[in-house]
Parts: sequence; C-alpha cells; structure tokens
Amino acid sequence: MGPQVICAWQLAGRGAPGATAARRAAMLMALLPIATLGLVLATPDAALFATAMVALLAVERALAHPVRSLASFAWWVVAGVALGGAFLSKYTAVLLPMGLVVACLVHPALRRRYLDAGPWVASAIALTLFAPVVVWNALNNWISFRFQLGHGFNAAARGNPLSRELEMIGGQIGLASPILFGLLAMVVWWALRDGWAARHTAQPTDTSVRRFAFAVISVAPLAFFAVSAWRRPVEANWSAMIYPGAMMLLATSEQSTVRRVWWRRGLAFAAVLLAIVGVQAFTPVLPVAPRKDPIARAHGWTTLAAAMQTARQDPFLDGTVDRWVAADRYQDASELAFHLPDQPMVFALNLGGRTNQYDLWPNAWQKVRPGDGLVVAFDADAKGDSLARVVGSWFTETKQGALVVLRRQSGEVGTRRVWLYRIARDVPRASPTHPPQS
Repeated sequence: MGPQVICAWQLAGRGAPGATAARRAAMLMALLPIATLGLVLATPDAALFATAMVALLAVERALAHPVRSLASFAWWVVAGVALGGAFLSKYTAVLLPMGLVVACLVHPALRRRYLDAGPWVASAIALTLFAPVVVWNALNNWISFRFQLGHGFNAAARGNPLSRELEMIGGQIGLASPILFGLLAMVVWWALRDGWAARHTAQPTDTSVRRFAFAVISVAPLAFFAVSAWRRPVEANWSAMIYPGAMMLLATSEQSTVRRVWWRRGLAFAAVLLAIVGVQAFTPVLPVAPRKDPIARAHGWTTLAAAMQTARQDPFLDGTVDRWVAADRYQDASELAFHLPDQPMVFALNLGGRTNQYDLWPNAWQKVRPGDGLVVAFDADAKGDSLARVVGSWFTETKQGALVVLRRQSGEVGTRRVWLYRIARDVPRASPTHPPQS
C-alpha cells in the first residue's frame, strides 16, 4: 500500500496549502475500506489502485503547469508510463483516461491541453506498453477482451435493472463506508459545479480546473457501470476507479462540512468497520451465516486437500498410469494446488462455470491419456453429481468418494464430493462446454 499512500500524500499536498490535506489523504488511504480491505484480496485491484494513483499524481502535476511547457510535458510522460502499468493491471483502467478525455472535451480551459504534445505522447506510451496484451489477444481469438465485455454487458437473469442499480450503489456505500461515501459524493458534486461555473474565465492551470478534471474522472467509472448494471449485476470492486480522484478531492476540500464534525465521524465510523472486519477475519463475531460470509470462504481447504490426498492413494486407482487431480471450480483447483502436500498440477474442468485462465493453461483435455486415473472434487449437490457422471462416461470405472464439509469452526461453509475415476478411455480433446481457442 506504500505507493498509494505516498502518491495520495503528494497529490493532496499539491491541492491545498499546508500539510493538513496530505494528512487527510493518508488517513483516507488507511481507513477507507476499498483502499485497505479491498486491496488485501487476490485481485488485480491492488496493482490497479497503485498505478492509478501514480497516474493521477502525474496528471495533476501536468495540469498545474502551463500548456506546452517542458515541465508539463515531462509529467505527461510519467502519466503515460503509469497509465500503461494500470492497463496491464486491469482493463477497467481505461476508465481513467476516458474520464480525462471527457473533461477536456467539455471544459474550455482543459480543451487547450489538446494543443500540447504531452497528452498525445502519454497516450502513445500507455498504448505501447499495453500492445503485447493486444497482440496476445489477437493470437488467441480475443479471448480476454471478449470475456470482459461479456462479463460486463451480457444480459443476466438475476434481478431487474432497478434492483441491480441499487445493488451497485449499495456496494459502493459499503466499499467507502456510508458517511465517507456521502462526503465523497458531495465533494465530487462541488468540484463539478464550481469548475463548470468558472469554465469561461478559468485558466488551464487554475485549481478549479484540475478539481473539475478529477471529478469527471471519478464520475466516469460510476456512469459506465451504471450502464453495465442495466444489463447484469455489477460486482462492487469493479468501480474502484471512482475513488482515487474522489479521495483527493475530499482530502483537499476546504468546505466546512468536510473539515469539521462529519469528517471526524466518517473516519471514526470507517475505523470501527475495519476493526469489526478485522476481528471477523480472526474469529466469527457477526451473525452472518458461514455460507454467506466472504471471509469464511478461506476456510476448510486443508480438509478437502486431505480427502483428495487420501483418494489419490486409494487402491481403486491401482493399475492406472498417471493419477491426475482436478476440481470443477477454478477456486477449488487453486486451493488444492496449494494445500496438497506435493503441490501437483491441478486442473479446473470448468464444466459448471465460465471460461477462465485454467482453460488456457495445460488442462485435463490435453494431459489425461488412455489408461490414466483422475480424482475430482465437485459440489455435493444434484448439479455436481450430474457433472461427475459426465466425467465418469470418459472412464472405465467410477467410484464415489468422501463427502467433505468445509467448515469455519462449527459453521458449514460448503460441501464437496470426491470422485475417483480409473482407466481413461474417451476423454475429450477439448472442453465439452467451452469452444476451443485458436
């Protein structure tokens, strides 16, 4: 979290006199849930947040210097490098420059930046750094681009547009904590209002112009995912690009509403939330069913790995050539790969789920050969049993193994069934549920 704090400190210190704003920015980084708990998860959001903060720092410095100045150009170069890193972290990083482009199009003072070579050079640098990703996608049927677009915009049966929009807003309130979210929304609105009111008289280097740009950069991801939520549910962390710019606006705001009681209450409430979640991670204290507690999903994997290891040594598999290990879910496969004592190659069959990275790595369809054995973990339900029977049709014999209950203390998180298969005969050469990738 170091780069984020350093950049926040520097950004806020530039946006308001004295060290007060810089301290506020560091406090927000330490207490805002999206900037703390959200970045300890195994997602690309941590790298995205760090590179986005560097990019915003460089953009702020570039906008603070006159158009066509050497200092402005140098900071645009830094922004291009940081933005390229953000692109490599997560595709939603494109929303950051998209917001800046919109701000420059609508605001007369920012529009003058198009006369500067800096933004164009920054764009070229970022796209050059991102080019290998584009080339790889072109050679692999645009798989990750198609996945992300489909993941965000394909119609979903769950909920209706209104409920999904409310769910998205609720998720953002949870990521920021209610009071701080309200303060963030207020300062973004004030920056938009004041920057727009002064658009005809403001100079390109005015503080109100930079604050307007940051406000638009914050609104753009929210608007984008509001459109996405009209089609399908939006996961809370997808909109993470809302927060870097909004946090800096809040830290540097001189409005009395922000500077006094509500600021202290917001930080205190966020600190209490973080403390509760921290305790919950150590021991369950909240009345949340284990199956619905995201923290509980980290538990029970050693139990499943032990059952899978026992199954791998079952005499039922005697006579097989190689004994492979798999799970249907990619989450289960990754946990097993870590927790099994020899950390073997573990396949994710993905028969009951969407395409993911495991489909691109060496997989069961390529590795399992006639005569081999296979041990698989499926969900212990009707769907899992049905998928297990599909796999059984590819082998000479099938054995239903142990039922494994994943627990956190006494609470049941989930259940898996271990299945054993011996003497492979008709294993497909490609996934029967996902089209082969060229």
